[in-house]
Amino acid sequence: MADAAALYALIGAVGGAVLGAGGAVLGPLLLHRRQAEERREALLRQEEREQAQQRREEGLLQRQQQFELQVAELDRQAAAGREHALEVRARQLAAMERLKHMRSTTRAWHLLLSDTFHELMTGRPVAAEAFSEAWHAARDAVNESFDEALHDGLWFAHSRSAQLLIGRGSLNRALTRNGHGIDVTTLGQALSSATYTIANCVEAGYPLSEDLIEEARSALRHLNVARESLRAHITGRLASLGVEVDHHLEHSGEDG
Repeated sequence: MADAAALYALIGAVGGAVLGAGGAVLGPLLLHRRQAEERREALLRQEEREQAQQRREEGLLQRQQQFELQVAELDRQAAAGREHALEVRARQLAAMERLKHMRSTTRAWHLLLSDTFHELMTGRPVAAEAFSEAWHAARDAVNESFDEALHDGLWFAHSRSAQLLIGRGSLNRALTRNGHGIDVTTLGQALSSATYTIANCVEAGYPLSEDLIEEARSALRHLNVARESLRAHITGRLASLGVEVDHHLEHSGEDG
């Protein structure tokens, strides 16, 4: 009986020792494993935070790039708009200058004829050669201005002939480009007729016959009407170009 008790005691002692030793080994092992798991979880959380931060930075960079592209596109469109506006304005100014040149050259020729007739009516002598040189110079200026006016689809029968313009293609190009044409041959005929009549007056000298005076006045009136038609065309063209025709331009010392 005593031996059995001793045996049980020994077994208990050995078992306790084994359990104690196992606990001494297993406890740190479990603790180390738990700590390792916690470190892995911490590393995973850190990695997730870093990935989230990277995604935010990449998204921010992408939005910044998109914004810069949009700004660049807006700048390009604005520059193109400014360039187009400058081109349109340049064309408007060029057309306006051509129209003003047409107006000023026909006015100069008209005034030459009117002033010459006035000189003759007041008994002042007019040299035929000087008058001839003057009206030829005026005609050349009108020819030049109306050749330029082909850009605006307007053609004119002058001494070089509209047939010449048609033959060299200037008229066809003008009409094709502008989609319209304005025939001002009436003005050309009126200038030619009035010039011929005033030249006859210069040749006749003072005093002029009543028939010649009436013929000259009729020719000048007809010329004035033809120039009014041209002025209406010019005013309309300027308005279509967005140019306001003010009172000064409309009545800047012109006789009609």
